[in-house]
Amino acid sequence: MLAKVTLTQLILFNRRREGEVSKMRLSSFESRHTADLQGDVAQALSEMEKALCHHFTRIEIPGKRGRKVPILLSPCMQKAMEILTEKRAECGVTPENFYMFARPAALSHFRGSDCIRLYARECGAKHPEALSSTRLRKHVATLSRVLNLSDTEMDQLADFLGHDIRVHRQYYRLPEGTLQLAKLSKLFVALEQGRMAEFRGRSLEEISIDPDGKYHWTSVSRD
Repeated sequence: MLAKVTLTQLILFNRRREGEVSKMRLSSFESRHTADLQGDVAQALSEMEKALCHHFTRIEIPGKRGRKVPILLSPCMQKAMEILTEKRAECGVTPENFYMFARPAALSHFRGSDCIRLYARECGAKHPEALSSTRLRKHVATLSRVLNLSDTEMDQLADFLGHDIRVHRQYYRLPEGTLQLAKLSKLFVALEQGRMAEFRGRSLEEISIDPDGKYHWTSVSRD
């Protein structure tokens, strides 16, 4: 049950393709990392963005066409995955099964689509059929339009989601992993809390979010 719940949380929070997360390997989680906030990198971030970098952990998994796609982990998600890793043998997962969300006594993994359907029904949603990884990915792409995102920020969001973009611009001031932890995490926390409308017309630079779990929200401008 912990594996199913955690798999569902990862897909919903990151708006990731369910097949990509379902096939995550244990080695991907074990090689997780946080941002390296040293020197010029730290100076380029606000205090809130530095806090987000410490709050979230980032891992990479294979996506479509062999490209690497990122996954952001909250402390709760990371703790759950640590427990799953520690208890694999006790739960009957065979040593040969290299999947993070492994099925006991098998070489396969749990399917994210099955898990989402299960919890969509159990949570009492009025329209459980609307809760799918495909529809949620369209949801974030649509709602991101209410923000005043720059071309670079839109490109970074598309790259995070694994979407094709006409011109791939690198955010040259910051390493890619740090950018996703510090900036894009704001967008996905806002989506999770249903607070996107509060930031209408704002850029990512103008959004400040407290990641300590209390979700106290403010919207400020960095002049």
